Amino acid sequence: MQTHKGAAAMGRWRTHFLDHTSFHEDDYARALLQAQVLEQAGAISTGEWIELVKQANRALLKIDQAE
Repeated sequence: MQTHKGAAAMGRWRTHFLDHTSFHEDDYARALLQAQVLEQAGAISTGEWIELVKQANRALLKIDQAE
């Protein structure tokens, strides 16, 4: 279940990492690290962390397929 705090943190994460035309392996690594930091700090749940990882995976695959 997503909390308001988790939803806000996830929204900021998406804006920071996914709202760009390019997303490469370095961006992917930073996105995963930041998602882990959010989860460990209690800002998001483990389920929310999994969702962010899935979104980062999709973003990396999308960019790789476009190139």
